[in-house]
Amino acid sequence: MARVAFGTRVRRRQNRKWLGFGLLLATTALVMAPRVEAAGEILDLSRPDLGWIYYGIPAVSADGTIFVGNVDDVLNGLRSVYYEADGGVTSLGSFGGSYSEARGMSGDGRYIVGRSRLPSGHDRAFRWDATMLTMQDLGLLYVGIPNAQMDAWDVSGDGKRVVGGYKRPGMTRAWAWIEGATTGEVGNEQMFRLNGLDDAGHWAAHAVSDDGNYAAGYSDGNATLSRAVRWDLRGLEAGGSNADIILDLGSLTGEMTGSSRALDISADGRVVVGQSNDDVGHPKAFRWVEGATTGVVGNVQMYNLGSLGSDPFNHSAANAVSRDGTIVVGWSDAGLPQRLAFRWVEETGMESVHDWLGRHGVSVEADQYLMDATAVSDDGTVVAGVMALPDGNERAYLARVSGQPGPGTGLMDVAQYNATLHGAAGIASAGEFLTWLPMNGAHHRPLMLTPNLSGDMCAWATGDFAHYGESGANLALAETGACVDLAGGSVRLGGSIGTTASWQALSLGGAANMVGQYVLGEVDWQPDGTPLLLSVTGMLGGWQAKVDRAYSNGAATAVSSGQTNAMGGVVRVRADWLEAAVLGNTSFNPWASVSFGALHVDGYSESGGPFPARFAAQNLGHTDIRVGVTATTEFSSQTKLSTTLEVAHRTGTAASAVGQVDGLFSFSLGGGTYGQTWGRLGLELDHKINEAVALSGSVHLATNGRDPTVAISAGIKGAF
Repeated sequence: MARVAFGTRVRRRQNRKWLGFGLLLATTALVMAPRVEAAGEILDLSRPDLGWIYYGIPAVSADGTIFVGNVDDVLNGLRSVYYEADGGVTSLGSFGGSYSEARGMSGDGRYIVGRSRLPSGHDRAFRWDATMLTMQDLGLLYVGIPNAQMDAWDVSGDGKRVVGGYKRPGMTRAWAWIEGATTGEVGNEQMFRLNGLDDAGHWAAHAVSDDGNYAAGYSDGNATLSRAVRWDLRGLEAGGSNADIILDLGSLTGEMTGSSRALDISADGRVVVGQSNDDVGHPKAFRWVEGATTGVVGNVQMYNLGSLGSDPFNHSAANAVSRDGTIVVGWSDAGLPQRLAFRWVEETGMESVHDWLGRHGVSVEADQYLMDATAVSDDGTVVAGVMALPDGNERAYLARVSGQPGPGTGLMDVAQYNATLHGAAGIASAGEFLTWLPMNGAHHRPLMLTPNLSGDMCAWATGDFAHYGESGANLALAETGACVDLAGGSVRLGGSIGTTASWQALSLGGAANMVGQYVLGEVDWQPDGTPLLLSVTGMLGGWQAKVDRAYSNGAATAVSSGQTNAMGGVVRVRADWLEAAVLGNTSFNPWASVSFGALHVDGYSESGGPFPARFAAQNLGHTDIRVGVTATTEFSSQTKLSTTLEVAHRTGTAASAVGQVDGLFSFSLGGGTYGQTWGRLGLELDHKINEAVALSGSVHLATNGRDPTVAISAGIKGAF
């Protein structure tokens, strides 16, 4: 075999204009690796790491595995999101106006009801079907008066009956909507008016029993006092005098005096809860039980649930009751800067959710107040509500006390927890970066463009370190390889093996780490008599990942850990126009490349912590196009400096977090596709110690994109 200079083939330099090329147009940016710190706003439903503010969880399913939350979206206003047991998180959508707000949910989690604003500014009652993913406008109570507000508050277990309120200036009216009915209002035959108490001016229905036979709410009794009422809806469709029978539930001061308001009802309609003034005029939570005989004086079916703290003048209200009517949740004053959420059962009486959790080993952070409880599961083990944080913000929480093996007891800050779920998608992002690191790090240039040495065979060793500034992720590479020249030096074959690793600190002390190995092969070809250098490079690697996902658990920090495997590869085709232009001792070499990559991450299950999760497998694909020019200046026959300017554009599948929080809801965060364009500057110094050994060092700086913010490489090559 003829011996040639090991490196770029020696040729006569020609003065020619170097190849011009157009830069790629910039496209939508996507952050490189997900940050997991919760911010204060929602910018993208699929990106909770950008910050989700939950303004409440109005309902959870009977088994506590599904919930609906109202969140603030600075782009779209108030929105409702639905976490289902096996389908991820879904936005309920809207009627095109500035907000939508959920109020209630069927026990099986299929139907959500609430209100959504029209572009005209008027609210309309909706029923959302999780199976069909459709939001249905229930229409108006008074069809001929469109400039009115409609609000749906609750839905029966089968989703066929919805109750709520109709409002226009000077009046509020209760209504019931029955799917398939034909005897309702003219123009809206599924809509029925509900009666108020005698002389009442305003009334509305806030709850409906699971069987749809009873509704509860309030009516202004005798035109002065608001009274808790229960409607019997069993004869509603038949009409006549028994269309709806309204029952005044009285108050804590006696049946005929005092004010009250019903807020929820048990599955069979026999238990109603809400708020009523006591005998000294202070609002208290009440529980009304049909047929009871030991309630307050003058109203033996109504019980005063009291309040927290020692001050009898503290106020309280009951927001929700379990299916069987035995567990009540709500809020109470407690002589503190904020009111507190409570959970009531007959055995313990009214107990703050703080104390309920504390009895089971979970403490709440100082100056953090669980200030309201708005929903409860059938067995009372899951309570949802709103908490006030030390910084003054309010967010939704889920509290769970589990006496069963498996997922444990804990307090979840829903927004922060979801951000950590999305942060776990960083494993897929890190896998992508590790897959591409050898191609754009150690092998950012073809083998034929490494230092010229004497010999037709070579060996090399390279080490890289890279850092992503925005996410704080770090990557490292160590590689060794060999090559041989064929066809008189016009073809070069090379192969290498290497190991790569990544490590990233997550919020609250969590961490994500990956380590693995890869193999790489390259073929370079410079056709005789042409300035073109063509190369094909491919790599395949496998990595092991460990994620310690940290999240708050009241005053403590919990960690759920998991391990998984990833495998991926990249193929790149590149063309270099060598010495397209020469100015003094500097040559200009334009080039372009296209690469295709794929990554598979196995699913895995976490262990430890009160809220471990299971993550589904995911597959990512990417296409990378780069154009650049490298200016190479020879300072001497031993030393040269290369300066590279390039523009890169990558499109592909975004990392996602899809799975199930054990014993609670499922999630589907992130994903979709992205396109991103960025620029990169590289400086590389090559120095030949002698004709058999050369050293190389480089630094690359990149703008926000899929390349590291800074990457440093050092290598040694020998020829023989």
